[in-house]
Amino acid sequence: MQESGRSRRLEALCVQYVERLHDDLQAVMAQVKEMSTRDNAASGVELEAVCEALQRIADSAGRFGYDTLSEICGEVARQTRQWLDGDVLPAPYTLAALQSRLQYGAEQLPNLDDLLPAHATTAQREIASVRVALLGDEPLQRRALGEALSALGYVCREYAMHDVDALTAWQPTAVLIDESSVPRSRWSAWWSGWQSPPHLLVFADEDDFAARLSAIRHGAAGYFVPPLDASLIDRCLDRLVSGPMPEPLRVLIVDDDVELAEHYHRVLDGAGIGSWVVNVPAETLLALRDYRPDLALIDTRLSMCTGREMARVMRLDGAWRDLPVVYLAADDDVREQALTRSGDAFLGKPVDDDALVATVLSHVHRARGSRRSVARDGLTGVLTYAALQELLEVEFARTQRSDTPTSLALIDIDHVGALNAHHGHASGDYVIRLLAEHLTQQLRFIDQVGRYAGGAFCVVLPHCNPEDAQRAIERIRLQFQSQMQTNNERCDVDVTFSAGVAGLHDASSVEAGLDIVDQRLYRAKLAGRNRVLGNGDE
Repeated sequence: MQESGRSRRLEALCVQYVERLHDDLQAVMAQVKEMSTRDNAASGVELEAVCEALQRIADSAGRFGYDTLSEICGEVARQTRQWLDGDVLPAPYTLAALQSRLQYGAEQLPNLDDLLPAHATTAQREIASVRVALLGDEPLQRRALGEALSALGYVCREYAMHDVDALTAWQPTAVLIDESSVPRSRWSAWWSGWQSPPHLLVFADEDDFAARLSAIRHGAAGYFVPPLDASLIDRCLDRLVSGPMPEPLRVLIVDDDVELAEHYHRVLDGAGIGSWVVNVPAETLLALRDYRPDLALIDTRLSMCTGREMARVMRLDGAWRDLPVVYLAADDDVREQALTRSGDAFLGKPVDDDALVATVLSHVHRARGSRRSVARDGLTGVLTYAALQELLEVEFARTQRSDTPTSLALIDIDHVGALNAHHGHASGDYVIRLLAEHLTQQLRFIDQVGRYAGGAFCVVLPHCNPEDAQRAIERIRLQFQSQMQTNNERCDVDVTFSAGVAGLHDASSVEAGLDIVDQRLYRAKLAGRNRVLGNGDE
């Protein structure tokens, strides 16, 4: 079951990637085409944006089997980088030639129409196939919980203790036992006789260490106490059934010993950790920007500087001030310097392979956990309001400095209050999480989503004009509406979303830009909801 689930998730991920890749590639091609039709040369800022976008596509396309597209985008990105490094602005006819190369690469992608039917069955959470058995001798409790989980899309059946044989025969994915009506002494013998038991979730009145310890000793994978929140059970089931799909770890190796750096790369690769090797220290800053690592592995004795100096140079850029650094050193003197000056950890040479992997994993996971707890919303996983505000200020400064477009979208779920009132806050939380997933999966790699308030989200779309942003949000609106209609056939609340879109680059400040999209969102609500209003809808 695990293997088939993994295959389905990989298939869904591939489909989602191709959908987004179509949009990313078309956006780059449109930008190149526009620059190629001008009378004057493109600006360095515009070329930089094209180069970065193409490099991202080149880095990812090969992983999904689109090697030709990856090679073409990488080739065009390198050519663009050469122009930028040499302060050469290409003539329009030169860009026209690149446009034809990119068009050939785009033709290597499968047709979206051929993928969407598969996407409709695999990219959704597939919880309709998750069977949850509710075991307890209190009918009202069972029924209330069953209705709440059914509203979230699970297949639920209720059983009393005398029906455990029928429960076993049904072969559920998970069993939720109400210990307030069925004490552990009554069900533990039956459960221990189950050769391949499903996931066990326990609902009990006791909220103490001893009760939880006893539950996990009986195999419980989830423990819940009153008041019962179906959204917490939904999140637990999602984790148990789907399993985590973490972003691959990325380590930057800075060592001018070519053979030793390659050895570290192979050791990390064997442990499933991605890495990028820099043998020329002066190329480190470029590698940081292109690779965006979770951790830097730095030799303390580089040819042109010390490891400490390298870390200090990296941290001059605020983006890398908190990047974890692990030093590789040969003696205790260097160790003392590394640990007292800007380093986070130390490994003595010769470096033990197991110690290398363990150190990298512990520091990366700790750093990611810290960033996630500070910057990510607990319910949806998108940026918190505080992190969103910081991002908006940075993006506003960048768009004013570079004179390139950045768009904002303010999105709010329609009728979420009625949904909470009629079906409970668990249903509202589920819809909020679902919209967050739609936004993060369907938008481009460079776009950012933040929780604005309640059922509202703010989307930041760099290098994107308001017209293209409105089309992108409209496409997501239609997909979200379609999925909600499919998932909520029995729901009497029409769940959709409304949105306002505007250009941040056209505003005098972040507050002014937010005011504009807020006003357009308000007008979308007044006009009947379930629509996206932008520049042309004044």
